[in-house]
Amino acid sequence: MYSRSLHIKIFSPDLQLETLLKSVDLPTEFCFQIETCTDFTEGEPCCEDIVFVDVPCKPPLSDFRTVGGILVACVDSDQVEAVGDDLMFADEVWEKPYRSRLFSLRFRKLLEMAQSRWRSRVNEICLDTLIECMPDMVWFKDIAGSHVKVNDVFCQTVGKPKEVVTGRDHCFIWDISKEEFEKGEFVCKETDEFVMRKRQKCSSTEKVSSQHGMRQFNTYKAPVIDDRGNLLGTVGIGHDITALENISNELELILRSMPFAILVWNEDGTIINSNEKFEEYFGIKKNEIIGQKSTVWSKNILKDIKVMNDAGYMEAKVYYDESKDSLRILEIKEVPIHDVFYNEAGWLCIYRDITKERELEEKIIRSSNSDFLTGLNNRRSFYQYIRERKNNRNLSLLYADLDQFKYINDTYGHKAGDEALVITSNLLKQCFPEDFIARIGGDEFLITKLGDFTETELAEQAAHFLERMRQTFSGSKCFQTLSASIGISSAVGSIIDIDELIRQSDAALYEAKIRGRAQYYFYSGMAGEENRNDNDLGN
Repeated sequence: MYSRSLHIKIFSPDLQLETLLKSVDLPTEFCFQIETCTDFTEGEPCCEDIVFVDVPCKPPLSDFRTVGGILVACVDSDQVEAVGDDLMFADEVWEKPYRSRLFSLRFRKLLEMAQSRWRSRVNEICLDTLIECMPDMVWFKDIAGSHVKVNDVFCQTVGKPKEVVTGRDHCFIWDISKEEFEKGEFVCKETDEFVMRKRQKCSSTEKVSSQHGMRQFNTYKAPVIDDRGNLLGTVGIGHDITALENISNELELILRSMPFAILVWNEDGTIINSNEKFEEYFGIKKNEIIGQKSTVWSKNILKDIKVMNDAGYMEAKVYYDESKDSLRILEIKEVPIHDVFYNEAGWLCIYRDITKERELEEKIIRSSNSDFLTGLNNRRSFYQYIRERKNNRNLSLLYADLDQFKYINDTYGHKAGDEALVITSNLLKQCFPEDFIARIGGDEFLITKLGDFTETELAEQAAHFLERMRQTFSGSKCFQTLSASIGISSAVGSIIDIDELIRQSDAALYEAKIRGRAQYYFYSGMAGEENRNDNDLGN
């Protein structure tokens, strides 16, 4: 993954904000430079990734134009109304005075947002660079058939500059009438419609009428579909074979220009070519692999192969040297190669390194499913966990809530409260190592147990946890009054209403609280029913 130091600029009469930003404790992955200045040249765009501006200011906030960056307005809380609509030009508004914990969290999120925008720009640059490296015509069309992106080879072929081609349809670009286009002869209409209607790639040999006369292309088209399944348009590659004389030289040029590992085999499955990226990915020289059968080679070198989607993309792991730590995750796509008469002449296999992408995905998933402070699962991941497993077996919930937690926060501060939550979370992990534990509120936790457990077994685990709480906190001046109450509910059967089960465990928790705290209680379902546990912890 490409990386660089983020640039931050502060327009402020003092250095307070710069000092605060530099004092934030951040992971080493965040690298940034900060500049504070008081002068602003009107009309000059800010090229920094993040721009902070103290408002109200002169010139107005609307003049602080950023190029792909994030504009943050810093305003005193009592000045928000006075500043008014000028704040609409900011991406974020930070109120002063700053609160240290919220300040740190928001700054981290701001850096993550700036990094994400930078990666998006890099991806756009990579795409533009990639299509310009292609020796063939490359184009992207929207649903209406307008060309939204083309490469230089495309422009050279049609004889029009990029700024003229962009946004125009086939008729304008190839200098044909609407009537000729509707006839569908010597135009790309049929294959475009096929790709969009079937939502699948299409390979064909097409004859196109142009101002330079008839041209013949080997074309490869595919639908462009967003993450919600909406069709955005099509992408195409056109290889001009009108005057093709030596396909081997053309293929060699393509292989060298591709930023991915490429392997080519003929119609018999015998490997006939590869590129330098292939040698880098797999640690093998071209002359060592040419002549082998592609199926035999793949079976020996690729591990954990799995099909990712209907389009034929696969994913596999490979160790590119002797070390088991040198893991590379590859996205694999096999594409047929056709000769000028559209006969299948072989296959081209593309290997794209997605190791960093998968690591980032896992990191994002972990972040979205876990509690920032304790590292436990959060409410979102709890419901996902239940959805995936609730129909498999019986389920029990232990709803734990800290007693006197508000007193700890009010007396010793939120830092002490956070420490208590972290200690409690570690105790939960130790006492319920096989179970799913989630923090679902400030000092509320849910322990999910799947399987058949008797009340005695549940009571023993609950009592053990409460005793560990007592032992851990009793010797602390800050936490000696801290304990926990637990409400327990269970569901038997294949269909479980999880919200009702939570309500039952919450009701049992409430009963444990009014009975004196520092104890557990089973949901009985009947008002006035006696407590069915043998809890000897007392009130």
